[in-house]
Amino acid sequence: MAPKHMNLTRPTPTVWQISLNSPPDNRLHPDLLAELGSFLDIVEAEWREQGDKYKGAGALVLTSDIPKFFSNGLHPSSLGDRGGFFENVYDPITYRLITFPLITIAAVNGHAFAGGMVLSLCCDFRVMTGNRGMMSMNEIFLGVPLPNSFNTLLKQRMSYPALRDTLLGKRWKQSELLAAGIIDEIVDDSKDPKAVVKRAIELGTEEGPKVAKGAWGGIKEGVYHDYIDSSRSHRQLWLPDQKEKAFWDRLDRNNKAKL
Repeated sequence: MAPKHMNLTRPTPTVWQISLNSPPDNRLHPDLLAELGSFLDIVEAEWREQGDKYKGAGALVLTSDIPKFFSNGLHPSSLGDRGGFFENVYDPITYRLITFPLITIAAVNGHAFAGGMVLSLCCDFRVMTGNRGMMSMNEIFLGVPLPNSFNTLLKQRMSYPALRDTLLGKRWKQSELLAAGIIDEIVDDSKDPKAVVKRAIELGTEEGPKVAKGAWGGIKEGVYHDYIDSSRSHRQLWLPDQKEKAFWDRLDRNNKAKL
């Protein structure tokens, strides 16, 4: 079946590339995430099948074929979802990416907002355009609390006060992201729009041999098990209207108890 939301290529024998291509802005929805999961399986299978042919090296670049956006976050149909979208759809796929046995590099060649920013944070490295591009967790402005998994990953990827500013919806510029350690490199792509991806491929070639013994995925499972554990936790994700109702219900119960 032809891909609908992304493209899979292999720019070098040891580097694979998944390019999101879901106009207009690579919104994340169940079909796209399912396709991403399938492509991750293909990449891992090809890497394992080649064995020691290229000394076991392997890296994956995740990027976008759409100018301006890496990903604009979750599709509106998934925002405020109360049917287990995160626990059953988003989190299992992103945990797969977080613990992928190859080196993973996000080539952020445009804006990465909300779930799109989280998707980039799931990778081992982030290289970002020096042109037009910001990162932001803007859920606070949408009235949507962050799911358990998002909170866990953000705490692992950044320290205070960067974490506070991120949760308050800061629109991070590239220089600020680099200073805070949220991204690893800024790439000048003013003359070559493919420069970010090219640098990511170079980085994958440099770092890829480190996964040859096959332990990298297991190492990350140990480091990031809190991500999936928090996703499966029993802390209910309360939306603002639910919180308000619960507040008034509690006051009503307390008042009745005093009568």
